[in-house]
Amino acid sequence: MTDVDVSVLTPSFGYARFIGDAIQSVTLQDGVQAVHVIQDGGSTDGTVDLLRTAGSSVDWRSEPDAGQSDALNRALARATGRWISWLNADEFYLPGALVHLVRAAEEARADLVYGDAVFVDAEGRLQRLLSQHRYDRTTLFHYGTIIPSCAVLIRREALGPSPWDESLRLLMDRDVYMRLVGSGAAVAYTKRPIGAFRVHDERVSAGSASTFASEYVRIAEKYGPTSPSRKVTATAKHRWLKLLDGSYRKQRRVASERGRDLRWFASTEGAEGCAALLERYGVR
Repeated sequence: MTDVDVSVLTPSFGYARFIGDAIQSVTLQDGVQAVHVIQDGGSTDGTVDLLRTAGSSVDWRSEPDAGQSDALNRALARATGRWISWLNADEFYLPGALVHLVRAAEEARADLVYGDAVFVDAEGRLQRLLSQHRYDRTTLFHYGTIIPSCAVLIRREALGPSPWDESLRLLMDRDVYMRLVGSGAAVAYTKRPIGAFRVHDERVSAGSASTFASEYVRIAEKYGPTSPSRKVTATAKHRWLKLLDGSYRKQRRVASERGRDLRWFASTEGAEGCAALLERYGVR
């Protein structure tokens, strides 16, 4: 599948200690031609020095921006891929992630395909697997964001120009997914761990929910409110679908590998840890 063209968008600011992992995990993806489009917000922590040595498959700029959503829109404007993926600067892909997403999307004739995410600590060691389930509109609209941004692939033509709402700092992903679904995009789920979400105190989502209360209000105004009864129904459906798709079973199996290094691109230990994770999950 060397003719497949994927643009990986990465917004960046002040993450020099993490972004090298993101870059390596994209550069070493097999079976797909990927260009890593990095939009840095003018970092002064060594990020730019690292980007200068990143190689020809990385298209980067460093300039002031208005936040993560603005950076994503700027990166998208430079993207040339038929498929778009989104990887934050503190995240990384697992091996074979992109080619698997492309194949799954094309087989399902989907505009958006998503897989599962693993949570890792600051050093890239496994904390837990968050396994999702087949796509369900009710769950997305009334339970929560079931599509991990580090495990999603979107058809470029479905996105349109500037799809990320620059007034949102936390729920910009949910907003994009709901808008795509509302416009008739076909969505599919694939059973495979795709990306690693890094848990650390500096991430935007580490803030309290009250900090982003206005964003939840805005989402409700755009797509309709979620009543308590709808929330209960959607939560029950989410749990039922996870049970049907074997998600809880996978999470329990993978839990035995907790603490393993998953930085497969950095060391033999990481490669072995990632192989053990995929085997426990059931990837062949």
